[in-house]
Amino acid sequence: MWNKMSRYIVYILFLFLLIFSSCAKKKALEGGEKLTSKSLKFLQMEIEENRLEYETFNARFSAKTDINNEKLSFKGSLKIKRDSIIWLSLTKLGGVEMIRLVLTKDSIKFINKWDKEYYLGTIDKINRLENVELSYFQIQDLLLGELIEYNPEEKFNTSHDNSTYLLTSRNKSNIRKASTITEGDSIMEIDFEDKKLQKALEKNSESDFIIKNYYLLPDSYWLARQTINIVDVQQALDIIYNDYLIIEEKYPFAMNQFIRIASEKKSSRIEIAYSEIQFNRDDSYPFKISSKYEPIKKRN
Repeated sequence: MWNKMSRYIVYILFLFLLIFSSCAKKKALEGGEKLTSKSLKFLQMEIEENRLEYETFNARFSAKTDINNEKLSFKGSLKIKRDSIIWLSLTKLGGVEMIRLVLTKDSIKFINKWDKEYYLGTIDKINRLENVELSYFQIQDLLLGELIEYNPEEKFNTSHDNSTYLLTSRNKSNIRKASTITEGDSIMEIDFEDKKLQKALEKNSESDFIIKNYYLLPDSYWLARQTINIVDVQQALDIIYNDYLIIEEKYPFAMNQFIRIASEKKSSRIEIAYSEIQFNRDDSYPFKISSKYEPIKKRN
């Protein structure tokens, strides 16, 4: 077993990168009159126009986490070189650095300054250890408020209510009916005894069990919420985006994000408040391991 602190660190890091599932119950934001219908082609065109075009991203943030009723507050700095490197530093509220992380397309390394430990490895190894499936690009999209696992070639159903437009992946009805999102932390409820679901599990590919919902604000078509759900492994991600600002008169960015994550055994929430955001700044990504630190090892 990893020691408790190291496992907790890894799990905090993975709060920023999951793609999990469960059929979403539509939940409208506060709104006025019902919106007029928009075609899928129109909404996808707006999504493409709103994608962030940048070389680097730099921000400070504060965060509160609740992982299986264990709460923690911290601050951090985040740097991203697009499609290349993610650099993250987490500090106590008093300003003392706890964690430093560097993530690339195939590697992950971090320093745990609390316990004077470090880890050098691959994303694949962490995936196996934590029983998740993650990629650099999923993490990057989540951190920047982009649509996770979005493929413009995929077929979506569209709908709307008083406040948002919704794009929903076209999953088989027996798969969709087998799962529901609830209002609490345990957002995955699946009836695995359902005979239709059992047949679906046998006959359909893995991609059929990923249910994606993207909620777009009217007029701007910025992302208001997204839920990414994987029915067959009972995992779910739900993110709500608030308080958009136009950064540097060009980049729309949600300054506050509320993330709920659930699996069969774990339930988590994280609230992130961003500040001091800059795009396309020349940056460095320092990472140095003290000779006094020991590599993190598995322990019984």
